[in-house]
Amino acid sequence: MYCIISLILISFTWMKSSLAVQCDTNPCELGGNFLPPNYQCLQITDNFNDVICTCPDGHVETNTRCRICDKINCGPNGICIERSFFENLHYTCGCTNGTVNYLNPGPCPNTYPVTTTPSSVICLNGGTYNTATGTCVCPASFTGLYCEQSIVEPINCQKVVCANGGVCNPVQTIENGVDIQCSCLNGFAGRNCELVGVSGGCTAVICNNGGTCEERVNGAATFAYCRCPSGISGQRCETSYFSCPAPGIYADPINCKFGRYFQCIGLTLSTLSCPRANAHSK
Repeated sequence: MYCIISLILISFTWMKSSLAVQCDTNPCELGGNFLPPNYQCLQITDNFNDVICTCPDGHVETNTRCRICDKINCGPNGICIERSFFENLHYTCGCTNGTVNYLNPGPCPNTYPVTTTPSSVICLNGGTYNTATGTCVCPASFTGLYCEQSIVEPINCQKVVCANGGVCNPVQTIENGVDIQCSCLNGFAGRNCELVGVSGGCTAVICNNGGTCEERVNGAATFAYCRCPSGISGQRCETSYFSCPAPGIYADPINCKFGRYFQCIGLTLSTLSCPRANAHSK
């Protein structure tokens, strides 16, 4: 009788462990572009049979992979592209108007015929797949069809951060010098490609909190970009995150990676930038 009970307990324990989900079996499908800290597998401490899969936008899944694009519908003429460099949204929609392919920060307009855009292209080493050209846009230190070949990175790009898939490259100027610029994907703008566009033109209600609107046209696509006052962030300048506590110099927690910081003169807030080291021809 004792042996039978022991056998039942062992069988029950084996069945329970076989149903358990453990991070070492990669239930969150981590790898490629889906790596910590944006994507993680966390073993639940009060129930070791389950795991939590995290996403960078804050939502989680239990015992199954977390992908933002699993919940995004870009419309009948778009595909969802999920990469960590789309900082504000964590995804973008690759859209087409029937003639031009472009990136749109949000669902694509649905007034155009459905066309297919390759969704399986993987650009290596931080490269970005540009749906408008059907090619990988490579950082300055890589080249090749899939950005697989390493090259010597221009020294002046080593400390320049280009957000949202932008790449840094030295650009020759008419003064025979070199200007360090971020080349941005369609739908993004700014000195560091940090501005996320709103599809369509500028209107009086697009930018909040004193933000100013800029409109840019690229082929058939038109985007409006909000430039926010110091201490304000967001695609539409909707979030206030810093105000002067006292006179002095303060770190900008959002734009520090772009070499920007705050200066408070009295309680008046302004944004300053570290200079980019330009290389000049001899």
